[in-house]
Amino acid sequence: MDKKSIADPKGRSRPRVKIEDVAREANVSPATVSRVLNHPGIVRPELRDKVMRFITDLSYTPDSAARALKSGRMRTIGAIVPTLGLGIFAESVEALQNRLSESGYTLFIANSQYDQRRELQEMQSLIERGIDGIVLVGGSHGRELRTLVEQTGVPVITTYVSKAGGGIPAIGIDNERATREMTEFLLGLGHVRFGAIANILPSNDRSRARLDGIQRALSEAGIRLQPTQVIRADHSLAQGRKALRQLLTDHPATTAVICTTDTLAIGAMTEARKMGLSVPRAVSITGFDDVELAAQVDPPLTTISIPAAEIGRGAADYLISAIAGRPVPKSVLLPYRLVVRSSTTSPPKADRLPKRPR
Repeated sequence: MDKKSIADPKGRSRPRVKIEDVAREANVSPATVSRVLNHPGIVRPELRDKVMRFITDLSYTPDSAARALKSGRMRTIGAIVPTLGLGIFAESVEALQNRLSESGYTLFIANSQYDQRRELQEMQSLIERGIDGIVLVGGSHGRELRTLVEQTGVPVITTYVSKAGGGIPAIGIDNERATREMTEFLLGLGHVRFGAIANILPSNDRSRARLDGIQRALSEAGIRLQPTQVIRADHSLAQGRKALRQLLTDHPATTAVICTTDTLAIGAMTEARKMGLSVPRAVSITGFDDVELAAQVDPPLTTISIPAAEIGRGAADYLISAIAGRPVPKSVLLPYRLVVRSSTTSPPKADRLPKRPR
């Protein structure tokens, strides 16, 4: 069977259905059919449904290869994420894919495993495939990757941070400011004996910024965390449990533990319970991300809520505009929320910070 014909049910070949055939049957212009296929979000639902019925009835299949050759674009976007195992990234990627699909783009996903060398390799592979735009995570990227972005001119945006180095545009939250607010909330409850559990990796600038926010807020309150009060842990429930036990073994008087992710915090709460400690009466524990499980654990977790879906949609909108040559912002700062639940309360009276005079 050649590329210009298809077989009907009786085995005879017939001409391949063209976009003009769909337009004629639906009584619309070929441009309208094209909009339905490439930009369905801008077409009235009634008209879109009507055209889609004729597309289905006529078994019309767009020749994407021909469209790509004509436009010089493959209508594909790549996303390189640190891990596929975190719900917070899954939510963002799903929103990214949905928004891109509305505009006729296909999404390819790669996993860097928090390794900048692997991130660079994935970036090179995507560019070699003729990708139209790329989404990254975080603002910490190797010099070679930034050079590659400059040399190729492929539109790139990084996510989950409000600023990025090397001139790469960013969309996300102010991670440092968020943990400062969380720390100030705990100080307001009267806590004075703190510990932190942080997922610190060379490529994870989000956790580094979150730890900076904790330490700066405490410093302003006259409290300095000792090195043994900051436990560095890989991102897992088991590591959260291990870190909490280590922290409380070295500093048993600790009344507030701030974690840089919900996963670490939930692991810490699990270990506290195993150690016979009440959360929050004996120790308050907080997280960061507001994953779905955060509201379901016992007690529900006080955390920072990140607008993950909005980050994904915003990244898609940025790339679609950049590819089309429309003006785009250098960075987009999105709001976060401090979500107070039942894993935090005031410490016992003997351990409270005296109220500061107004």
